[in-house]
Amino acid sequence: MKQTRNLLKGLSGQWLVAGGQMGMVCFFFLMIATGPSIEAEEIVAESTFLSVLHSAEIPARDLGILEKLEVKEGQKVKAGAKLASLNQTEAQLELKLATGQLNVAREEADNEISQSLARKTIEVAQAELKRAQEANLKYPETVSLTEVDRLRLISEKAVLDYDQAVHEQRMRKLTADLKEIEQEIAQANLERRTIKSPLDGSIEKIYVRPGEWVQPGTTLLRVVDVSTLRAEAILPAEYRYLDLIQTRVSVEVKTGESGEKSSIVEGKITFMHPEFDPIDGSFRLWAELDNTRELLSPGESVTMTIHLGEKMPADQP
Repeated sequence: MKQTRNLLKGLSGQWLVAGGQMGMVCFFFLMIATGPSIEAEEIVAESTFLSVLHSAEIPARDLGILEKLEVKEGQKVKAGAKLASLNQTEAQLELKLATGQLNVAREEADNEISQSLARKTIEVAQAELKRAQEANLKYPETVSLTEVDRLRLISEKAVLDYDQAVHEQRMRKLTADLKEIEQEIAQANLERRTIKSPLDGSIEKIYVRPGEWVQPGTTLLRVVDVSTLRAEAILPAEYRYLDLIQTRVSVEVKTGESGEKSSIVEGKITFMHPEFDPIDGSFRLWAELDNTRELLSPGESVTMTIHLGEKMPADQP
């Protein structure tokens, strides 16, 4: 019996030691899984490639000869600024013709003389018919029935003539509306021969020079906006399940002649590519950088810092 008790004590001691070791192992793996607080982490993405986010290759919208260029390469422009123009002589004449036709149509639509004349004709015809009928009532057969019928027909015709005059004026007003549309088309054709910038930016390239013939769709100029740049980075697989959308990012830029000063360009992550690299699980993401001061240039490769846990407000639609 004593040997049995000693044996049980030995076994219980081993269980306690094994249990303690297992507890330490579990605690160790728990610490690894938990890791440091993600709120305080920063991800450094080297070799982040910068590219233009907003740009436009501006085409001709009509055919003709490029008559004038208003800009040159490198010049900054505002949205809506005039960049170039095609020959406008024919389009101006078409607009002038459409405007004249519209003015004539409006004058005819406002003319109510035919209605006034038809209204007076009704009054006279009805008065003649009334006098003939009253004369026959007072002195029978003073006016023959044939004459009374003729006067009645004239009176009824006068009413129909008035209705016709009203209809014709309505048609003249509709014609004036059509002429107004034709004038708007002529105005649009003229405006289509003026090339304007669709966005704020700089003229990067001019493809066509004055005097050259262009077709609709021919690219005339390229405008780029470098005030906002796209930063494309590749992150390792360990970060692929994090919610990085709207997370703040920053790029340090050396300034000054010898680079003794530095400035920070900030932005936010706007897109995480849904596909992962099948070999190492890495993935691509895009961030938009506020480059209003134009400290960065498209085509540069920079080091971008991702500040985990710091969310930027979403853009308003």
